[in-house]
Amino acid sequence: MLYEESSQAVKWQLSSQAELNSLRERANRRARDVLSREADNVASSSATGGDDSTSAVADGIDSQSSVTTKPAHTTHIPLEVFGFADTRGDRPKSTANDQEEVELMSEDDPNYGPTKTSIARGSNALLTPTDETLLLSFYCSKIPLLIGPHATLPRCKRDAKVAATATLLFRRFYLSNSVMIHDPKPMLAAAAFLAAKVEDCMLDIRYLEMGTKEMNAPVPLTDILDAEIRLVKGIDFDLLVFSPYKTILPIVEDLRTFLKSERGKGLVKWKKGGQRQLVGEDLRPIHDMAMKIVDDVIVSDIPLMYAPGEVGTAALLVANEDLNCNNEDGGGGVEGDMAESPEIDIVGYVRSRFEDTDESGVVVDSTAIDALVERVSRLAQLIRELREGKHGCGNYNADMSELKGVNKKLKKCRAWGLSEKKDKKKRKRKEVEE
Repeated sequence: MLYEESSQAVKWQLSSQAELNSLRERANRRARDVLSREADNVASSSATGGDDSTSAVADGIDSQSSVTTKPAHTTHIPLEVFGFADTRGDRPKSTANDQEEVELMSEDDPNYGPTKTSIARGSNALLTPTDETLLLSFYCSKIPLLIGPHATLPRCKRDAKVAATATLLFRRFYLSNSVMIHDPKPMLAAAAFLAAKVEDCMLDIRYLEMGTKEMNAPVPLTDILDAEIRLVKGIDFDLLVFSPYKTILPIVEDLRTFLKSERGKGLVKWKKGGQRQLVGEDLRPIHDMAMKIVDDVIVSDIPLMYAPGEVGTAALLVANEDLNCNNEDGGGGVEGDMAESPEIDIVGYVRSRFEDTDESGVVVDSTAIDALVERVSRLAQLIRELREGKHGCGNYNADMSELKGVNKKLKKCRAWGLSEKKDKKKRKRKEVEE
C-alpha cells in the first residue's frame, strides 16, 4: 500500500496547526459541557465507566499534598468514548494563514462555554484546551520510558518503532476525547500494549504493569485492559501506523547511491579540503543523529501533521547541520579519515534527485518539487524548535510547577477515579467518633 492511499494520509494527517487546535478545543468543550451539567441532567453511570486508577503521574508529579476539595460522589459521569470520524467533521480548506502559529481558545473568548463543574460536583474550575495540551505533552513524553529502546524496565525494551506507534495512537485518541473524561495514565499504558501488538513485538502485559511501577505511576493490569478497549474505539479501530524511523534508512541508502553519481558528487563537501570517494560509513553519523532527532519528533505534534517521509528528510537536514557544527567545534567521532562528517546539501539532493524524471519515466513538475522543498525546510525549523519545548515536545523545558498546578486542577474536575481512599478515611473517622 502506498502511503498516499493509507488512512494515515487520507484520514489522520491534519492539514495545519489550526485544524489540530480545533479538534482539541472541540473535545475539551464536549467534556466541559458534560461536567458542567447539573445532577438531574446527567445520565447515570454505565458499566463502561469504571476507572478507579489514581492520578499519580511519572517522575513524582503527584508528590504534592492531597486535594481537600470533596468530589461529588452523587453525580456520576458515563465515560463515553468518541470516535475521530464523528468528531472531525468536514476538513477545513487550506489557507495562506495555515502556517502561522495559532493559539488555543482561552476563557476570554465569548464562545468558550462553561468554565466550572456543576454545583453538585463542587463548582470547580475545568481544564482549558491549553491545560489539556500541556498534560498530553507530558504524558506522551513518558511513553518511550515505558516501552521502546529507552524503556526503564529492561523487559519492556523494544524497537523504536513501537514507541513511535504508541505515541501516535495515544495522541490520536485524545483528538476526539478529553483527559477530564478518560484518565491518560491507563491510556498511556494501553497505547504501549496495543502498539506492541500492532508492530508484532508482543510482550506480557504484566511487564507493562511493572513498568508503570518503575515510573512511580502504577497502573493495574485490569485498568490497562479496560483502557485498551476504549482506545481502540476512540481511534475508530484503525491500527495502521507509519513510523518516521522506517524512512531514514531508505533515504540514507538512496542518498549514498545518488552522491556517487555524476549529478550528486557536487553536493558533498569535505572540510579538510580536497575530494574523495564517498563510502557508506561516511553517512553513518548522519543516520544515527537523525534517528536521535526523531526520538523527539515522535512525542510531539509533528507526526499528526506531516508524513513520515517528510519527517525523515527534515531530520536528516537538521542532523547534517548539527554534525557540521560539531566538526567546527572540534568534535569528532570515528578516528582517521572518517573522523570528519561530510557536509551534504540535503535540499540540493531533493531538488536534483527528482528533477527531469523519476524511475518510472514520469515527468516531475518543478512546482511540486519547490513545494516539497519549502515544506521540508519549514518542518526542519519546527524540529529545531522542539529543543525549546515547543510543538508539544515534552522532552525539554517542562515546567513541573505548572504541570502540578494543572494536575491539581484536574483532580478537582475529572469524571474518572473518584477516590475510594477518601471514603475509607471517612469511614474510619466515623468509627473513631462512635
